[in-house]
Amino acid sequence: MTVLSLFFSTFVSEDLTCIAAGLLTKEGKLSLPLAILSTGLGIFVGDCLLYLCGYLVRRGIVKWNYLQNLQKTWQSTKVLTNWKQHYKKSIFLSRFFPGTRLPLYFSSGFFTLPFFPFFYISFFAVTIWTTAFVYLVYLYGNLVSLYGNTSHSILFSFCIGLSFYLLYKTLRIATDPSERKKFWILIKKLNHLEFWSASLFYLPLVPYLLYLALRYRGLRYITAVNPGILASGIAGESKSEILNLIPKESVASYLFLSKEEKDSQSRIQNWMLEKNLKFPIIAKPDKGERGFLIKKLNSLEECSTLLQTYPIDWLFQEYLEGPYEVGVFYYRDPRKKKGKIFSITDKVFPEVTGDGTSNLKTLITNHPRFQFQKEAHINHNKHQLDKILLAGETVSIGFIGNHIQGCMFQDGNNWKTKELETKFISIGDSVSGIYFGRFDIRFSDPNEFKLGLGFKIIELNGATSESTNLYDPKFSIFESYSILFRQWKILFQIGYENYRKGVSLYPYKKLYHLVQKHKKYRENFSNRD
Repeated sequence: MTVLSLFFSTFVSEDLTCIAAGLLTKEGKLSLPLAILSTGLGIFVGDCLLYLCGYLVRRGIVKWNYLQNLQKTWQSTKVLTNWKQHYKKSIFLSRFFPGTRLPLYFSSGFFTLPFFPFFYISFFAVTIWTTAFVYLVYLYGNLVSLYGNTSHSILFSFCIGLSFYLLYKTLRIATDPSERKKFWILIKKLNHLEFWSASLFYLPLVPYLLYLALRYRGLRYITAVNPGILASGIAGESKSEILNLIPKESVASYLFLSKEEKDSQSRIQNWMLEKNLKFPIIAKPDKGERGFLIKKLNSLEECSTLLQTYPIDWLFQEYLEGPYEVGVFYYRDPRKKKGKIFSITDKVFPEVTGDGTSNLKTLITNHPRFQFQKEAHINHNKHQLDKILLAGETVSIGFIGNHIQGCMFQDGNNWKTKELETKFISIGDSVSGIYFGRFDIRFSDPNEFKLGLGFKIIELNGATSESTNLYDPKFSIFESYSILFRQWKILFQIGYENYRKGVSLYPYKKLYHLVQKHKKYRENFSNRD
């Protein structure tokens, strides 16, 4: 009777049934193998029934116009094609992501995806999940009880509430097209490392950083990497002060404007006349990163409005048409006179092509890549979202060479030549107090650039800069993390060697206040954007 109760209880709540099975085993009322078998079999049968329900709806036993329309719509999109390619993987992973199983398994039957792979992959995943779950409850059953004191009752109530919440989210996904679209975008993001959230992406790096901190007996060595920059470029560094360190002939023309400046328009006009520049020009906060508040300005009036809206220190820079932009990552061991090029990143700016009927907003929303960064692209193109592009017409929707702002990063090893390496190593070696960083560069002639000519440096990023080629979609997760780990290893090595040569470490307290101040500064002005 107990076994049958567990079997059918899985149709109501799989997780709570696993907890109950583990507790019954803990109390000696049921053997562990039987508890795992009864719950696992119930969960597996439930999975198959969800597939069957989807299949029967497709066969017309339940005729809902909504589902029929959904079928026609999805059959004509790339979503179903992409899903078929990752079908087996999605079935396995969904077992470990609550809230994904009902819509995924039902949809598998509805779109008549192969049942045999569904059958054996679901069986394999359920076996792992049920065995682990029931066994853990069995081991730690004293911490999880369905009855007893107040704390246990609270825990049980929490589990019930969580189950209802997950059911609610599942129903929302099943019935709300916008929620369903967000769900599928989230699933697809999991397969694209470059679109992972920062907290998820950097999570595997944390254990490695702890290892490096133990090996070098400290974390602050990274603050000694670039003694020529405030805190080596971790936060709050000035872009203009860094550009001042680089030989002027290699740098794009720029103008620093303090927030205390009284006659900003005259300064901008005189600078543009002196450098023979015309609008548009680029404006970026003198302290900022990852494309924060970068603007393309087309008139003095826009400059004035920007300065009034954001009373901060600004860096104005000539607009380089490009169309090419790359990031050249340089580093130098302090024990050696000559540096090295770690990597080159090729930056591909986003473009959309019209179909003659859709406006720009729709093209962005439906684009297989741009949908992942829809908010950034829509924000950059507010002035032309309703524009309907002609069939075959291509429009640029981004000019900022930053991944968060919609730019695609690819490995740029194809740019590397002896002449190019020699040129950038000589520039890096000549910059006082810089041992580690990424030069962001624009140029128009690929052949000249490969000879180390015809380019302009628009930024140099310090200790927190990345070898951004690791975001190349063609790289495997292993390749990307290999680049990231190697980069951080070099960072610690350089900082440690500089410390041994007498470079002071930035005090913990000052570093904490510096990071907090910069964070607050960004939050204050991001709200105005």
